[in-house]
Order: sequence, then structure tokens, then C-alpha cells
Amino acid sequence: MQNSNIMDTHPLSGAFLSNKLLRLVETIADQGEVLLASDGIQIPPRAISTVLMIGETKDVTAADIAGALDQPHQLATQRVALLIELGLVTKRPHATDSRRKVLELTAEGQAQYARIMDMLGHIRAAMDALYEELGCNLADMAVKAVDALNDRPLIARIGK
Repeated sequence: MQNSNIMDTHPLSGAFLSNKLLRLVETIADQGEVLLASDGIQIPPRAISTVLMIGETKDVTAADIAGALDQPHQLATQRVALLIELGLVTKRPHATDSRRKVLELTAEGQAQYARIMDMLGHIRAAMDALYEELGCNLADMAVKAVDALNDRPLIARIGK
């Protein structure tokens, strides 16, 4: 992926925030994949939050994960299917509602979960150092930006 593109130098560059943020997300995901692989972690970067929920939440389902992570159900289901294929997660019927399929970490999934928890501590420290370098906590600013746009959408900011 390129460090920049034509939208960075275009006279209306400020209107292309989503393009820049998508590049940032892709850069972090790509570098995260290399980092995780270097430590023997098989969990795909975009499935880490799913593994965390399965590891930390009793009787969790794909629907629970989708709701908690504000993701489409289909995306949560695809990530769960990948984790099952990797041998990290299994499904079992819920104790009182057989329609619900509870997700659990396998023995290998539990080992991967322990590794990712350790790695996330290192990643957080690296991100904190990046925020210090930039003079801005990007994670906090992203949340503030979403809140601000939800409170006052772009159409209201333009005056239409």
C-alpha cells in the first residue's frame, strides 16, 4: 500500500478523510498481521476482538458479538467460521435455548488467547508511544469524531 495518493495533494484533500483513515486501518492491519505471525499468533488481526469476546464472555454467540462490536451479523458469522476453520473456536448448543449456538475457545484457542493478551499489552504500549509522537491520541479522537458526527451529521454541518 502506498504511503500517499492523489487525494493527499488534491486542493480538496480535507474532504477525503475516510480515504486517509482507511489507509491507516489497512496499514495497522497489515503490520499487525506481520507482528502477530512473528509471535506465532494465528488469529487474524480483524478477528482479535471476536476472540477476546469469546474468551471473556460466558455463553456468547455470534449475534452477541455482532451487537457488542456494532458489526453486521454476517461479518461476525464469517469471522467465527474462520476461527472454527483455524481450530481456535467450537460451537455448542446453549444450555437452555437450543436455537442459540454458544462459542468457546478450543485448547489451541485458549493458548492463542493467552498469547494475544500478552501481545496486546505490547501493542498498546507501542500505540501509546505513537500517540505521544503524534501529539494526539488517535483512538480517543476517533471516538470523539464519531460522537460529534452522530450529534451533528455532515449534512447539518454543511447547512442543508
